[in-house]
Amino acid sequence: LDIVAVLTKQDDYAKTRNYWKYLKAKLKKENSQLVSATTQLKLTAADGKQYKSDMLDYDGIITLCKTLGANDRLLPTNRELQLFKNILKTEWQEANDIVEKAKEMAEKRLQNNKP
Repeated sequence: LDIVAVLTKQDDYAKTRNYWKYLKAKLKKENSQLVSATTQLKLTAADGKQYKSDMLDYDGIITLCKTLGANDRLLPTNRELQLFKNILKTEWQEANDIVEKAKEMAEKRLQNNKP
């Protein structure tokens, strides 16, 4: 939703959410690859609860931009695309770090439990 909000230049969360639901349903009917490339992850919200959120990788964001590109005001600038890329790199690295840390912890547990 954050990407949709930026691309549509919309500050209202409810409007952004409704637009994404509408667009996603429309694209699903068209058998768009964008919708099949969307992954749902549970993320922690401001209220502390975890909710499923649609996630796109960099290629998915570019596809979304092209999909929304029929309306020139929705086309992202090169600066916005670079910002998306940097955010994704950071989040991807953080996710990789978490996975590596989990692997290390699992290996230590296995080593400690060896007879």
